[in-house]
Amino acid sequence: MNSMEFAINMEKENKRFYLEQAERVDNSGLKSIFHTLAEEESIHARILKNKMESVPYELNDTFAEIKNIFVGIGQYQGAVKKIPDAFDAYTLALDNEKKSIELYEKMTQETDDENEKKVFHYLIKQEKGHCKVLEQLLELVTNANEWVESAEFGLRTEY
Repeated sequence: MNSMEFAINMEKENKRFYLEQAERVDNSGLKSIFHTLAEEESIHARILKNKMESVPYELNDTFAEIKNIFVGIGQYQGAVKKIPDAFDAYTLALDNEKKSIELYEKMTQETDDENEKKVFHYLIKQEKGHCKVLEQLLELVTNANEWVESAEFGLRTEY
Protein backbone atom coordinates (compact mmCIF):
# COMPACT_ATOMS: atom_id res chain seq x y z
CA MET A 1 0.00 0.00 0.00
CA ASN A 2 1.42 3.39 -0.98
CA SER A 3 1.21 6.59 1.09
CA MET A 4 -1.81 7.90 -0.82
CA GLU A 5 -3.79 4.68 -0.27
CA PHE A 6 -2.78 4.71 3.41
CA ALA A 7 -4.01 8.32 3.73
CA ILE A 8 -7.32 7.45 2.05
CA ASN A 9 -7.84 4.54 4.45
CA MET A 10 -6.95 6.75 7.41
CA GLU A 11 -9.55 9.33 6.34
CA LYS A 12 -12.18 6.59 5.97
CA GLU A 13 -11.36 5.25 9.44
CA ASN A 14 -11.63 8.75 10.92
CA LYS A 15 -15.03 9.13 9.24
CA ARG A 16 -16.22 5.86 10.78
CA PHE A 17 -15.00 6.99 14.21
CA TYR A 18 -16.87 10.31 14.02
CA LEU A 19 -20.07 8.59 12.90
CA GLU A 20 -19.78 6.25 15.90
CA GLN A 21 -19.40 9.25 18.20
CA ALA A 22 -22.45 10.91 16.64
CA GLU A 23 -24.48 7.82 17.49
CA ARG A 24 -23.35 7.95 21.12
CA VAL A 25 -24.59 11.47 21.88
CA ASP A 26 -28.12 12.75 22.37
CA ASN A 27 -27.32 16.43 21.92
CA SER A 28 -28.17 17.61 18.39
CA GLY A 29 -25.35 20.16 18.40
CA LEU A 30 -22.73 17.53 19.17
CA LYS A 31 -24.31 15.16 16.64
CA SER A 32 -23.99 17.91 14.07
CA ILE A 33 -20.32 18.47 14.93
CA PHE A 34 -19.50 14.77 14.60
CA HIS A 35 -21.49 14.39 11.38
CA THR A 36 -19.71 17.43 9.93
CA LEU A 37 -16.31 16.03 10.93
CA ALA A 38 -17.26 12.70 9.36
CA GLU A 39 -18.34 14.40 6.14
CA GLU A 40 -15.10 16.36 5.99
CA GLU A 41 -13.08 13.17 6.40
CA SER A 42 -15.11 11.68 3.55
CA ILE A 43 -14.34 14.73 1.40
CA HIS A 44 -10.64 14.39 2.24
CA ALA A 45 -10.66 10.73 1.18
CA ARG A 46 -12.43 11.64 -2.06
CA ILE A 47 -9.90 14.42 -2.81
CA LEU A 48 -7.00 12.03 -2.23
CA LYS A 49 -8.61 9.31 -4.35
CA ASN A 50 -9.30 11.74 -7.18
CA LYS A 51 -5.74 13.06 -6.99
CA MET A 52 -4.37 9.52 -7.07
CA GLU A 53 -6.55 8.65 -10.09
CA SER A 54 -5.88 12.00 -11.85
CA VAL A 55 -9.56 12.94 -11.63
CA PRO A 56 -10.46 16.65 -11.16
CA TYR A 57 -11.15 17.74 -7.59
CA GLU A 58 -11.92 20.97 -5.77
CA LEU A 59 -10.42 22.29 -2.53
CA ASN A 60 -13.08 24.17 -0.56
CA ASP A 61 -13.03 25.54 2.98
CA THR A 62 -15.63 23.16 4.38
CA PHE A 63 -14.48 23.79 7.95
CA ALA A 64 -16.50 27.03 8.19
CA GLU A 65 -19.64 25.10 9.20
CA ILE A 66 -17.99 23.71 12.34
CA LYS A 67 -16.70 27.14 13.30
CA ASN A 68 -20.29 28.41 13.27
CA ILE A 69 -21.49 25.49 15.40
CA PHE A 70 -18.96 26.37 18.08
CA VAL A 71 -20.14 29.95 18.52
CA GLY A 72 -22.35 28.75 21.39
CA ILE A 73 -19.99 26.11 22.78
CA GLY A 74 -21.13 26.65 26.37
CA GLN A 75 -24.49 25.07 25.60
CA TYR A 76 -22.76 21.73 24.93
CA GLN A 77 -21.05 21.47 28.31
CA GLY A 78 -23.72 19.29 29.90
CA ALA A 79 -24.02 17.03 26.88
CA VAL A 80 -20.26 16.58 26.54
CA LYS A 81 -19.79 15.31 30.08
CA LYS A 82 -22.69 12.80 29.83
CA ILE A 83 -20.75 10.60 27.41
CA PRO A 84 -19.22 7.86 29.61
CA ASP A 85 -15.71 7.83 28.15
CA ALA A 86 -15.81 11.10 26.21
CA PHE A 87 -12.34 12.13 27.33
CA ASP A 88 -10.80 8.95 25.93
CA ALA A 89 -12.81 9.21 22.70
CA TYR A 90 -11.89 12.85 22.10
CA THR A 91 -8.24 12.19 23.01
CA LEU A 92 -8.12 9.30 20.52
CA ALA A 93 -9.74 11.47 17.85
CA LEU A 94 -7.25 14.28 18.53
CA ASP A 95 -4.36 11.82 18.26
CA ASN A 96 -5.75 10.56 14.94
CA GLU A 97 -6.00 14.11 13.60
CA LYS A 98 -2.42 14.83 14.69
CA LYS A 99 -1.26 11.64 12.93
CA SER A 100 -3.04 12.82 9.80
CA ILE A 101 -1.19 16.14 9.99
CA GLU A 102 2.14 14.35 10.44
CA LEU A 103 1.41 12.08 7.47
CA TYR A 104 0.46 14.98 5.19
CA GLU A 105 3.53 16.95 6.27
CA LYS A 106 5.69 13.93 5.43
CA MET A 107 3.93 13.45 2.09
CA THR A 108 4.45 17.15 1.32
CA GLN A 109 8.19 16.76 1.85
CA GLU A 110 8.35 13.62 -0.26
CA THR A 111 6.77 15.05 -3.40
CA ASP A 112 8.02 17.50 -5.99
CA ASP A 113 4.57 17.82 -7.56
CA GLU A 114 3.24 21.29 -6.71
CA ASN A 115 -0.38 20.17 -7.12
CA GLU A 116 0.15 17.39 -4.59
CA LYS A 117 1.78 19.84 -2.21
CA LYS A 118 -1.24 22.11 -2.58
CA VAL A 119 -3.58 19.21 -1.69
CA PHE A 120 -1.47 18.21 1.32
CA HIS A 121 -1.28 21.81 2.60
CA TYR A 122 -5.05 22.06 2.26
CA LEU A 123 -5.52 18.81 4.20
CA ILE A 124 -3.09 19.92 6.90
CA LYS A 125 -5.11 23.12 7.35
CA GLN A 126 -8.36 21.14 7.54
CA GLU A 127 -6.97 18.64 10.06
CA LYS A 128 -5.59 21.46 12.23
CA GLY A 129 -9.10 22.88 12.31
CA HIS A 130 -10.41 19.49 13.44
CA CYS A 131 -7.77 19.52 16.19
CA LYS A 132 -9.10 22.85 17.45
CA VAL A 133 -12.63 21.46 17.64
CA LEU A 134 -11.48 18.38 19.52
CA GLU A 135 -9.33 20.45 21.87
CA GLN A 136 -12.41 22.53 22.71
CA LEU A 137 -14.43 19.40 23.39
CA LEU A 138 -11.62 18.05 25.57
CA GLU A 139 -11.54 21.31 27.50
CA LEU A 140 -15.26 21.00 28.21
CA VAL A 141 -14.88 17.40 29.39
CA THR A 142 -11.82 18.21 31.49
CA ASN A 143 -13.45 21.22 33.12
CA ALA A 144 -16.59 19.23 33.85
CA ASN A 145 -14.49 16.58 35.60
CA GLU A 146 -12.27 19.01 37.50
CA TRP A 147 -14.83 21.54 38.76
CA VAL A 148 -15.89 20.26 42.13
CA GLU A 149 -16.19 23.53 44.03
CA SER A 150 -19.45 25.38 44.48
CA ALA A 151 -20.74 26.89 41.27
CA GLU A 152 -21.84 29.91 43.25
CA PHE A 153 -18.40 30.72 44.67
CA GLY A 154 -15.87 29.13 42.32
CA LEU A 155 -13.71 31.03 39.86
CA ARG A 156 -13.83 29.82 36.27
CA THR A 157 -12.43 30.63 32.89
CA GLU A 158 -15.08 32.05 30.54
CA TYR A 159 -15.84 30.04 27.41
